[in-house]
Amino acid sequence: MKTTFYFYANPFQLRSAEAAQALGKVIQARGGRVLTENWLSAQGVGEACSLPDAPEDTRAIIAFGGDGTLLMAAPEAVKKRIPLVGVHTGTVGFLMQGDADNPEALADALFAPTYDSYPLLNIGYDGKSYLAVNDLALTRGEHPGVIEVTAMVDGEEAFCAHGDGVIVSTPLGATAYGLSAGGPIVRHDAPCLLLTPLCARELLLRPVILPLSAKITLLAHGRDRRRLQLAIDGQTLLPVTHEAQVEISAAKETLDMIRLRPSRFFATLRRKQAVWNDYEIQE
Repeated sequence: MKTTFYFYANPFQLRSAEAAQALGKVIQARGGRVLTENWLSAQGVGEACSLPDAPEDTRAIIAFGGDGTLLMAAPEAVKKRIPLVGVHTGTVGFLMQGDADNPEALADALFAPTYDSYPLLNIGYDGKSYLAVNDLALTRGEHPGVIEVTAMVDGEEAFCAHGDGVIVSTPLGATAYGLSAGGPIVRHDAPCLLLTPLCARELLLRPVILPLSAKITLLAHGRDRRRLQLAIDGQTLLPVTHEAQVEISAAKETLDMIRLRPSRFFATLRRKQAVWNDYEIQE
């Protein structure tokens, strides 16, 4: 039986299609099978198959693009328990390990993979549950006014923030929205959750690092019955009522990601910071 891989790519980046074509040829030359989205298949890459229809014995889902592309593929990867890996063809791509310019080395790692497992957020709101890889942001959305968010941890009030809202992050999400909001730099293998106020007027409020066992409740109080916004991984946007209650905890599920090279978290951080700030560094 052929080893099956699924390609998920950003259609707005020409380099994604080129990288998928190159890797697909290498995998097929080694006897593997490539499934992919319709638009990639139309360009001669693999067999057309929607991601929800990918077989559960798929060896890996390979996302070509930036972090947003990987985050879009993550829910299905978690649901099917298929390992996920990113090939960087975008801009920042902190979570993307694969080198688009070296498909042979990438195929070596895919056929004999090693994995790391990362915690996810389980989010409960309005009778429904959601999973987040990076973060959940409860914010004022499109409205300019200040909102009040009380953050409860294991039944105890941690803080009440008046500002733009609050972010709850996983370790993977520590270098995403939370970092931009002044949150701590946390290595991705640290077993913790992060609670970060957004532009709070209380000057002494600081981000909080919590154990994975923590149960977090966010109680939001908007003004004038304005709608607030719940953003999950920056991909799913939900309008919420001005009196929202959101329950967050570490999920039972984890995200399995293929490790393509030894972890060099701080070297990666320096390199990505150089891209973000448009300067050169010496490694």
